Amino acid sequence: MDSSEQAEALAERTLGATRERLAALDTLPTHEHVAVFDTLQQELSGVLGALGQNARGPR
Repeated sequence: MDSSEQAEALAERTLGATRERLAALDTLPTHEHVAVFDTLQQELSGVLGALGQNARGPR
């Protein structure tokens, strides 16, 4: 699996997990939503950063 395939697989896994966690918000009290959003934002930023580094390649 080359790096673009790995990046695509990571993006698909991340998207699936994010959708599941957002769908689960319906089962949580509203005041707990902020913590979920904060965690997702941090995780998505990390994944986007990693994908951006892979796109640029080694320096």
